[in-house]
Amino acid sequence: MDDSEVPREIEDYLIALSARAGQIGGSIGGAIAGGAAGAAGARGGARGAARLTTRVERRSGTVPGTAEEAAGRLLAEFPKAQRLPADGTIRLAVPLGITGLQQIVLDAELEPGDDGTTTARLRGFGKEGLLNRKPTRAVTDRAWAVLAAD
Repeated sequence: MDDSEVPREIEDYLIALSARAGQIGGSIGGAIAGGAAGAAGARGGARGAARLTTRVERRSGTVPGTAEEAAGRLLAEFPKAQRLPADGTIRLAVPLGITGLQQIVLDAELEPGDDGTTTARLRGFGKEGLLNRKPTRAVTDRAWAVLAAD
């Protein structure tokens, strides 16, 4: 897989989040207007998310400690994150804000080195519109800082 390519399961996960948010919004709007608009909101949320670019942030290098220690630091930094299934990588969905409806997915590949260090490859994925505060970069930077910390 090309390093800039977004894995299909991550793209599907991020689109499903927007569909869920649209369903919630549609249900609230439908209740106020006296109709059932949850399904329409979900379709609209999914359609909108599919049009948004998935931003990819990458970091790599050598980090201190064993792979298990590095993984422990990463998991401790994001206690509200949900583990997602992935082969050979730690995949976390990190919720943003109070509602957690927007999430950034982190993939961390950790390979033990010979000298008590770990080779780490970190990628962050997030749906971002034109006007945003670059949450994918911010979460990926935070994750890398934790991995690289002594």
